Amino acid sequence: MRGRFDSEYIRSELERVGDQLHDPLTVYLIGGGSMAFRDLKETTKDIDLVVTDGGTLVQLQTVLLECGYEIVKEPGAEYDELGAQRILENDDGCRIDVFNQQVVDKLVLSEGMRERSETYLEAGALRVELISTEDIFLFKSVAGRTDDIDDMFLLVQTGLDFDVVEAELTDQIELLGQELFVSYVNESLLALDERHNVTTPLEDTVRAITERVYRELEVMQAFDESTSVGALQDALGLSAAEVDEAIQSLEDKGVVAVDGSQIRKQSSTL
Repeated sequence: MRGRFDSEYIRSELERVGDQLHDPLTVYLIGGGSMAFRDLKETTKDIDLVVTDGGTLVQLQTVLLECGYEIVKEPGAEYDELGAQRILENDDGCRIDVFNQQVVDKLVLSEGMRERSETYLEAGALRVELISTEDIFLFKSVAGRTDDIDDMFLLVQTGLDFDVVEAELTDQIELLGQELFVSYVNESLLALDERHNVTTPLEDTVRAITERVYRELEVMQAFDESTSVGALQDALGLSAAEVDEAIQSLEDKGVVAVDGSQIRKQSSTL
């Protein structure tokens, strides 16, 4: 079992990093660390930090190594799925996961997220920004681990503005150029309802997008390099209207090209 760390410990580590810095550095704190600073949970296993570019990533890694952290070369499957660019650990077993703009390979640190963040700590040359509770909820929903579902429940109790969450979800679709990640949000919302009997205003929107994406995946899996609406109807047992709707959406996304009655696959990204 790895150790867990409270807000006092996390703050002291961040202050130690700030004292070692020579040039200004801004990081965005997400996950359990941000929740601990808001008194929403007592401890966390990791400090999750997001930076805005590769240069800042190198700068942060350098100072962490100077502070005695070591790069974790084999962090395990759970960490692989998170998609951190760097994972470093100190002698106490505290891990700092560093993400470069994109987190969990499913969400981007957007302009809206930066604007909603608030400065929590300025230590030496280090500025630590706390991501808003609405954005933490969204990050937790795409990670989907057991602890994340429980954290989503805690976050709901704070009175989240779900209009903000839904607007950010729409922005993320535009930034990522795909909708498949929304299916992970859907799974987490279902788990939240099952485990804690909590529903949110997000559910109808997320469910509708997920159902459309699953239908599009069905259509894509039935594809040869080129096919027809009739062939897809026969293969999937769908109505002409259902196939037409899926094809129109796939064409809008640039996944397929329609030439008369023939449909050609151009991409595999939804």
